Amino acid sequence: MEQCLELERSEGFVLYREGDSLSMEVLSPPVGVLDLLSALRRHADPDGIDLDKVRSLASSGGKAEIGYVAGDGATDRASVKIVDDGNRCLLTLPKGFDDLDKVESLLASKGVVQGINMDEVRKAVLESAAGNDVFNRTVACGIPPVNGEDGWIECLKEKASGKPMTDEAGEVDFYSLDLIVLVKKGEVLAIRHDPVEPMDGSTVTGKAVPGRKGKSPRVVYGSGIEFVDGKLIASMDGQLIWRGEKMFVEPLLEIKGNVGPETGNIRYHGTVLVHGDVSDGYNVDAEGDVEVRGCVERAHIKSGGNISIRYGVAGKEVAVIEAKGDVLAKFIQEAEVKCSALKVNEYILRAKISAKKGVMVEGRHGMVMSSRIEASSYVNVRTVRMMKQEDSSIAISGVSRAELFARYKRLLAEDEKDSDRMLVLSASIRTLSEKGLYKQATTRLAEFVSLEEAQAERSAVISDIRETLKNLKGDATLNLIGQSSGSLPVRLKGVSCRVESGARWMTMFYDPDSDQVRVVGRG
Repeated sequence: MEQCLELERSEGFVLYREGDSLSMEVLSPPVGVLDLLSALRRHADPDGIDLDKVRSLASSGGKAEIGYVAGDGATDRASVKIVDDGNRCLLTLPKGFDDLDKVESLLASKGVVQGINMDEVRKAVLESAAGNDVFNRTVACGIPPVNGEDGWIECLKEKASGKPMTDEAGEVDFYSLDLIVLVKKGEVLAIRHDPVEPMDGSTVTGKAVPGRKGKSPRVVYGSGIEFVDGKLIASMDGQLIWRGEKMFVEPLLEIKGNVGPETGNIRYHGTVLVHGDVSDGYNVDAEGDVEVRGCVERAHIKSGGNISIRYGVAGKEVAVIEAKGDVLAKFIQEAEVKCSALKVNEYILRAKISAKKGVMVEGRHGMVMSSRIEASSYVNVRTVRMMKQEDSSIAISGVSRAELFARYKRLLAEDEKDSDRMLVLSASIRTLSEKGLYKQATTRLAEFVSLEEAQAERSAVISDIRETLKNLKGDATLNLIGQSSGSLPVRLKGVSCRVESGARWMTMFYDPDSDQVRVVGRG
């Protein structure tokens, strides 16, 4: 056994030599890394210092081998050293050494059986025989493990987004008006892909080095869905919805044709899908979402969720569209709309709009004509056209952007805190289940599900606030993407102003710091 010699000692650390190896013990961490390196330069081979171990010792203390002793490399005998946790074998030969068989025997005596590079061994022997030192030459390497790949969930259905579709210039071309995702009983909604198994590696002595196992994907689903043979399958006809990452299938009232004399008025506790039109004089009242894939005429549509009208509203000064959530439509003509946010692809004509958040008329042909628009945060419009003097107006009551942003940050912090707690709970549930402590695991699971549901609700609010902040400059914002034809009266948070005829590409906003309306962009 090699004798352990003390090379240097200070108040903070001690350097030891054992054969060609150099070890360090840090007595009172933390110690400056530069101080340690300064001492090492006096004793160590600079190419052999393990800097990661030096940093670890400097911060945490302890004792570890950190390199090789400096010197001319000459020894009086051949030696083999296994380093890097068994992943490398180093060969040292004195000058004039020419016995290849002895090197092979030496490797065998150390148990080196894996990854021997015989070409490198022969080269080292030839160099030594020619009168050169061979010092710490790598002659064998282990096989690194191949980590497994995590499993994943392949979703076969896309969420209905209502998000803008942009053209090549990056401008809004139109808004997707799809609101409801229809599914049939037995339809495959998602597929679970299992993790790929790891492949073990090996040290130079043949010891197995296990690879990291891939994580199994967590499969979460709600009512109306079954998990069969690694697939999520709809157990009923209905509407596919998402709450956070969890999918559900809920009942749906589907009207194959028009709402009219054949159906009478519609009143339903859930979601309603109308494949045709809603005819003059008829009503649709739903607690859930309403999607009309035709047109709405002189009708009344009321929803406790969102409303989508694929071919627009031709209201003939009678139609009323009311939604607790958002309204999406191709156009709004001669109708009254009350909603959270309104997104229109083509135009708003002779209409009265009241939106709790904002109004977007940004499509390629987006235009507002002869209409009154009221919103709380923002109005984005491509073109304004006045048919006669002051037949249109825009009033934005305003919000506190600072307070809205502060709330957004609080919700993100709550979300991160709950995510961390859910990770802890997930590990705890797994451990308790493996130990057979099912009662405690069930308690943790109940807390996990509660946090998951709260996180899903919070996620919807975060997304809603994020969209508002994206469209809001100051406390109230009017964005004119195209041009105004005619002088448009505007009120921003109680301050009266005007978009002059011919104005284009401008943003008008209320600045709370100066209590004034400011304008940016080209006139």
